[in-house]
Amino acid sequence: MWNALAFDAPWKSAQEKANARAALERFLKWHVMDRAGRTPVASEHDFDVTLEAGEYEVRIRGQMDRVEADGEGRAYVVDFKTGKQAPTSAKVAHHPQLAVYQLAVREGAVDEAFGGARPESGGAELVQLRQGAPKRDGGETLPKVQAQQSLEGPEGEWVGDLLATAAGKVLDERFTPTTGQHCTHCAFRASCSARPEGRHVVE
Repeated sequence: MWNALAFDAPWKSAQEKANARAALERFLKWHVMDRAGRTPVASEHDFDVTLEAGEYEVRIRGQMDRVEADGEGRAYVVDFKTGKQAPTSAKVAHHPQLAVYQLAVREGAVDEAFGGARPESGGAELVQLRQGAPKRDGGETLPKVQAQQSLEGPEGEWVGDLLATAAGKVLDERFTPTTGQHCTHCAFRASCSARPEGRHVVE
């Protein structure tokens, strides 16, 4: 089916096909390796939970790429990424998507996958399928894995504050743009008030 996909040029099609094959091979090698005794318990797991966020209640609906359990019954949420860019380690520690997944686990989002029991969150991680981790002893390339530690206890209080701030902005209709890596592929960059080159257009 690959030849039915539209690309700007034949060389681009070949390049992307090679990238897709490499990403799939990384996934398969990662899937079968022993990762501290963790085993998959759900994939493409739908969830719908309501989280307490300050004075607000925030309903979160979504789908977790993969949920795993370790030998102690803790839950880990895995999110697969296929983009060219990966966040820094510091940003992964406060990665909003992973953090919300962990909050959702705390509120029962994966209970069904654990036989109705409420598991403790062991953490969450990004698996960068498009990016290989450094090879060990000349072995095969595995995907780059970026882990976020468990946010159980005081370490996770910032997530609730983040959700409360987001809820307040939505209810007050305060959508102030901020700059970041996303600016490189944003369609509104030329007219964005957060960037110097766009201010004259908005004003």
